[in-house]
Amino acid sequence: MKWQFQIYRLLIIVFFLILPISSSANDQFLTSAPMTTDLAGRSGNVAIPSVFRVIIPRLNKGATAFLHKSGNAITAAHVVTSCSPGDIRLIDYGGRTYTVAEVKTNENLDLSILKLSEEINIPALEISSKENFSIGLQVSTWGFPAGYRGFRPLLLSGYLSGVEVFKTNGDIKIPRWVVNAAFNNGNSGGPLLDIETGDVIGVVSSKLAPLPPYIESALKGLKSQISGVLFTKTYPDGTTEKVSQAQVIEEVLQYLRSQTQLVIGYAVMIRDLKTFLKSNGIEP
Repeated sequence: MKWQFQIYRLLIIVFFLILPISSSANDQFLTSAPMTTDLAGRSGNVAIPSVFRVIIPRLNKGATAFLHKSGNAITAAHVVTSCSPGDIRLIDYGGRTYTVAEVKTNENLDLSILKLSEEINIPALEISSKENFSIGLQVSTWGFPAGYRGFRPLLLSGYLSGVEVFKTNGDIKIPRWVVNAAFNNGNSGGPLLDIETGDVIGVVSSKLAPLPPYIESALKGLKSQISGVLFTKTYPDGTTEKVSQAQVIEEVLQYLRSQTQLVIGYAVMIRDLKTFLKSNGIEP
């Protein structure tokens, strides 16, 4: 009987030891549940049909654009630099292709308006009525990073981490959002969204991939070198171009640079987006 008493006493001790542990584990589960946040926020339902893949077959180039309520698409200016409207194609999440009739660009702001050749009946993203936002605001973008082949845009999320002022070729100072998010080649032109409201607060411009000035100069030198051994470069549309060995090396190095990811990028600020739209007769 003595050993049975010892067993009972041991079971009672174990029971009271386990009870608070179970309760604590349950409390931890309950308190952590609210942290499981949908990072798509309110934009998820409208962003997928409203965001386009931009392709420029002649240059084997891709990027992102989004639909504005005016019926025009908005993207980054550097995406369509040196392109005629006929070069540009937009593809929606269902795989339908749209052509572009007109392009209006402001290279200083890195913004372009793409006037589509036809009216389309899909949701447009709303541009925020606010212009001031706090550092730390959670943001997201939807787009088509290089290498991704799907029709539906991919979600990226991060937060506003600061502001940096850029000096343009005309010596104009342009502030841009610094965003802690993994922007990649192909995300340029995508909408920067306030996760809480789903409104557009900027446009993805570039990612941070810094190079020392002398390296930048060396790359420019390679690109401008047209003598020496020549190769034939064939574009996806079948057109060809003669390029030098130095130009091939520059292109390879630029590609490798594009793979660098510091998880920091830049976005055009909403104030500049509104100014650009109004200067082209479009109400934000």
